[in-house]
Amino acid sequence: MDIKSLEFFVRLCKDNNVSVAAENLFISQQGLSRMIKRMENELGVKLFRRSNRGVTPTVEGKLLWEHAEKILSEYHNVTDSINLNNSLIHGSLNVVLELGCLPLLSLSPFLRFIEEYPNVDLRFGEHRETICQSQLSDGTADVFFAVKSVDSEKFDVAPFYPLNSIVYVPKNHVLAKKSFITVDDLRDTKLVLCGSTNYYTVVKDCVEANFVPNIVVCSTDINITMQCVQSGLGVSPFILGMNKALPSSEDIIVQPYRCQNIPQIHILTKKNTPLSLSAQKFRDYFFRYFETRTHIVI
Repeated sequence: MDIKSLEFFVRLCKDNNVSVAAENLFISQQGLSRMIKRMENELGVKLFRRSNRGVTPTVEGKLLWEHAEKILSEYHNVTDSINLNNSLIHGSLNVVLELGCLPLLSLSPFLRFIEEYPNVDLRFGEHRETICQSQLSDGTADVFFAVKSVDSEKFDVAPFYPLNSIVYVPKNHVLAKKSFITVDDLRDTKLVLCGSTNYYTVVKDCVEANFVPNIVVCSTDINITMQCVQSGLGVSPFILGMNKALPSSEDIIVQPYRCQNIPQIHILTKKNTPLSLSAQKFRDYFFRYFETRTHIVI
């Protein structure tokens, strides 16, 4: 049991509803339920009573809630002291991201880093992959986020966040009846792809499965993509990352996609080049931030 588990547990105690708590925590309901189940298995007791109206803590759950509040209070006191120390760290930091990478990570970790390290001048933005590599090579950029594989001879490459994927399917499509979709299901299926990350991931999966994908529409606009799916032009494999599936009409079904190669976001830094203190803090921060989210986002 860790601090993050206790934070999620306390949130559920306060909200009394898995759906509401999951939304407040920015995770899936399944992920939250699995974490609570692991806590119950670890302690050997039931922590919640479940009903149609939501969940309420059991006697054991209330006892854990009381202690969890105290533990979290002490933990936050410690982190406040650390944050005070973080405020003494100064420097500038330029972070570049492959096109389409920022929406997968979301703004939250960047904004939280700025809060924790207020004296670090953080600048970040998306660029073409070649520009990102060039800036990291010449020292203009300190850190590079990429989804596609990058030359590990020039850069230190550390995968840190496996991405979850779905497929938007027209309601009347044959794939709408499946519990999940694999790359073999995409064979001879018309595809509507959105953005370069989705495009390269799906094409790579299909090529490794020994067929050429039947791409009928490719766009950078998710709204156009959804309209095409709704019109029945094809299905759309889509990488979510930290995002939730977009609200869709009743004409579209959201199915889990089990990729042949699970895409990952990588942190890249220049090989054989010492990182500045602010860059070290940034890299370590992102690993910590996504560590607990790796196993709970669906």
